[in-house]
Amino acid sequence: MPHNRKDYLTAQKVEVALVFQQMLSTEEAHSYLANNGIAEEVIQRVLYEPALRRRYDACPRGAFINHAA
Repeated sequence: MPHNRKDYLTAQKVEVALVFQQMLSTEEAHSYLANNGIAEEVIQRVLYEPALRRRYDACPRGAFINHAA
């Protein structure tokens, strides 16, 4: 299955931020992403427009499966 995203580290940071958003707040998630060098346009999409998120699940080998492809 082909993957659209090549930057798996960014995908992992986004996943952490989504957990922060659920457990803490959107503001904490936003701050985490901004402090980790994630572009503001990505932050806006993943935190404030959930319908536009890419959906990736971690595989046992640390790769991601893109369910939106």
